[in-house]
Amino acid sequence: MKRLLLLFVIVISVALCAKTGLFLSIYPVLSLNNYTVHDRDYQPGFDDLRTYFSYPAFASAGVEFSGSSYRALFRLDFRQDITSFLRGRSWSNFPIRHNAYTLYIDTDLPRVGFAEFENDFLRISAGKRRLHFGPATYNFVLSETVPYFEHLWLDLGAEVLSGKYFYSFFVISSDRSIFDSPRTLIGHSIGYEGSSTRVGFVETNLISNTFPDLRDMSPFMVFHNNYAKNSNVNAGLFVESRIGILELYGMLYADDILIPGDRTENPTSLGWYLGGEAALIDGNSYVGPVLWDEQFGLGEKTLFKESGGLKLKYEHYHSTPYLYNREFEEGKYINPIRFNADDIEGGAYLVINGFYGFPYGPDISLDLLALSYETRRIFTELRIEYIRQGSYRIEDFYGEPFEFDWYRLAQPITGKARLSLNFHYSPDEKQEVTLSASMALGGKSEFSLKIGYGRLFNFLEF
Repeated sequence: MKRLLLLFVIVISVALCAKTGLFLSIYPVLSLNNYTVHDRDYQPGFDDLRTYFSYPAFASAGVEFSGSSYRALFRLDFRQDITSFLRGRSWSNFPIRHNAYTLYIDTDLPRVGFAEFENDFLRISAGKRRLHFGPATYNFVLSETVPYFEHLWLDLGAEVLSGKYFYSFFVISSDRSIFDSPRTLIGHSIGYEGSSTRVGFVETNLISNTFPDLRDMSPFMVFHNNYAKNSNVNAGLFVESRIGILELYGMLYADDILIPGDRTENPTSLGWYLGGEAALIDGNSYVGPVLWDEQFGLGEKTLFKESGGLKLKYEHYHSTPYLYNREFEEGKYINPIRFNADDIEGGAYLVINGFYGFPYGPDISLDLLALSYETRRIFTELRIEYIRQGSYRIEDFYGEPFEFDWYRLAQPITGKARLSLNFHYSPDEKQEVTLSASMALGGKSEFSLKIGYGRLFNFLEF
């Protein structure tokens, strides 16, 4: 009887301090663009995937249960099927078939569903959502450009007199139906954060063709020293610093480092970035309705706090030709996404390869410049990216003789620029108007203009 009474008290206490309810959203978008209309046998790439997800879901519905330190959320996004998007329906995000004006939604849902808990010492998340590592727009470890990660994430932080020590651990599973074998990415980071500087070390281990054991999943191991079979270990150093109005950050990330006398002959493969953001005018962060997939994402805690105002950002990224690569497909640092698409060649399913980390992959030099302005009601950003890409691709042959220089981009090099403008306006926290324009120059020129209106409805809240 006492146990039942105790359980009843706990349930009532949780209910009284929780926010629970159902939600529904709609977000129709119209677009004027010159995107290519593809045939059934076209194999889309990651650029197609990013363009597809630049449209919000036409509608979504779900339930949220949250309190002061915890949150559980389940969301169904009713999105246009990707084959409809690729075959001429990109003029809107309406969920209709490519060859008829009949309703058909993408059936790969949900893409968001998770539970999380956070207090002053601990943060833990489990489920399906976007993840991001570091303060930069992109990252070589994890980037939120991937639509979702099935994950377990743990953060620990311990305050000391001079600052804070931090530790993070994550496990991500890829869809094993694609390779007919499991693939698991395990990572951890450790470091120190002071009043104006944060430094740390991160290590990841991609385990393929087998399930990880306790040795692989130990949070306090050096993965490289396991010398395990079917294991692709990467590591990086990162730093963040605040100097006046400047927020500076950088990372050096290593896949392989060729050392004379080492047992492996894999060439050195690195990725690095340097960047900074200047707060020109202070302001508040944008507060709009939660309607986009990335708004449900989880990011690593960094030195910098979210804020609005007028900001200028510059970042430079470089990835060497052999970064992320291995001689067998399952060992490459890629995260395939499967779609149960409506109409594709062969009638099976569609697979698009993306990277866990840097979305442009290996053999890339990227410059990014962005100017943003943000208030509680308005967010706008003007961004230009200039990409120089070498000729080596992740799907190309990896093995001796390694014909390209380990650091320089592989000849011939192609260049292209991407210019984008995004504007969001929210008169309240229930509705949003969005306008966006983008243009790609170099190779095939593309342009897109979008306008949309989103509305969030909440029901049965208590």
